[in-house]
Amino acid sequence: MLYERYYAYGIGICYRYAYNREDAVEILNDGFMNVFDNLQRYNSDRPFKPWFRKILVNKAIDYYRKNKRHQQTEQLGNEHTEVYHTEPIYNMDRDDLMNLLNGLPEAQRLVFNLYEIEGYAHDEIGGMLKMSPNTSRSYLARAKQRLRMKYKELYPDDYEQII
Repeated sequence: MLYERYYAYGIGICYRYAYNREDAVEILNDGFMNVFDNLQRYNSDRPFKPWFRKILVNKAIDYYRKNKRHQQTEQLGNEHTEVYHTEPIYNMDRDDLMNLLNGLPEAQRLVFNLYEIEGYAHDEIGGMLKMSPNTSRSYLARAKQRLRMKYKELYPDDYEQII
């Protein structure tokens, strides 16, 4: 019942950290295994979702570390996209947003998610990813720059309106 009840919530978190659905499901299943193994440690006086989210984020970080050797190190500006959209940003769907995020190198995407979405500080991110807080800040700045460039490339008319 727990798996069914929190699957959609969990896959939404995991999908932000994975490049594809299969990886997201793997992270989610690893997270659920961790939940089931440590259910006796859960404090039922506290909400379940934050505890579960923290487990999933940690599993995503573990997944990143395990697969780090496969990480691509692309230089800024080396991307080329043949499909151009003209819809405004408020008409973007989840897949469009995920495609923007998936265009980031893995370390930048991870730092972006941890900082902008999960709300961790750079000191915390540095500790989790075994990097300095300044490296975390640098990855975040590069991620934002890449997202701006990609957005401008995909939505040139909207980019001028939101600047």
